[in-house]
This record gives sequence, C-alpha cells and structure tokens, in this order.
Amino acid sequence: MSRYRRPSWLLIGLILLLSAGCDRKQKTTEVKDLPDLNEQTRVYVTTESTKVRTGPGPQFRAVADINRDAKVNVVGRDGEWVLIVSKKGNAPGYIEMASVRAATGSETKETLNPQIDGKYETIADTQVRGGPGLQYPIVADIPRGTTLSVVEEEKGWLKVESKRGNKPGYVDANLAKPSTK
Repeated sequence: MSRYRRPSWLLIGLILLLSAGCDRKQKTTEVKDLPDLNEQTRVYVTTESTKVRTGPGPQFRAVADINRDAKVNVVGRDGEWVLIVSKKGNAPGYIEMASVRAATGSETKETLNPQIDGKYETIADTQVRGGPGLQYPIVADIPRGTTLSVVEEEKGWLKVESKRGNKPGYVDANLAKPSTK
C-alpha cells in the first residue's frame, strides 16, 4: 500500500506548486512605461506596389494600395509582415516584408534645401496642422500640387507661412518636395 500513497503525495505536491504559481499577480505595465512608437519608427521604401492589410497575412482584408518607391513608416514586424503607421492619420496596417527595403541616408533626410528659397510643393492631398505632429488640430486641407512657403523644419514637419496672413501651420515633410516653379 505504501507504494500507492507516495505517488499520490507527489501528485498533490506538484498540483499545489503549480496552483501557487498561478496565483501570482501578473505585473501590470504603466502607460508611461510603454514604448513611444515615434521613437521606434523607421523609414522604409517599397520595392514594388503592394497592398496594406488589416492583419499580418494575405487572409486579412486589403485596405489600401501603396505604389513602388513610396516611403513607409515601419514600427514593427510580425512574421513576414511589417506594421506601418501613417503620419496622415490613416489606420495602421501590414505589408509584406519582401516588398520593402530600408531607406538610404538621402531618402530619410528631412532637411530643407537652402537652394530652393523655402518654396515647396505638396506631393499628395494633405492636411495643415496647428503644430508639428498628429496630436495637433487640422487647420486646413490642401490639395496635391499646392506651393508652400516653408520657414523651418521641426521633428519631420515643415512649418509653413500662410499666404492669407493666418497663423503658421505644419505639413508632414514626407508629403512635400522642393518646388521647381
């Protein structure tokens, strides 16, 4: 009989040890301890036209198309898919890792070209914001091809002067190029 009692005591002991481990409270992460995605963002360039999907895989719904040679802001990876975020306020999405490459130094530079006298042109429909970031309110919507008077750059945003005397606003530097006009 003793040989049957020993394994049952071992089993009960193992169950108690396991249940004690399950009772431990999981450490909660404070919001202030979460990583800032702006600090993790890396600029990549698409090597082919690709679809943005709601999840990391072809089974997820396509929500947008991105053309070849477009700059994308990558914040992470899930398997063979990268998570991209938009500075224009669009929802985040996933694209295949095989369709992007790391941007080179000249592609990631966001400095102004002093040869252009501060004249820039929007390369897409965009929004002018009240400050240098998505957290600032939208003060105007401007169409592609609009000429901008840029006075400085701040955190990847171009500070633009209004032609109508309004307060200066900010445009994402990725959405404008030096004007040749």
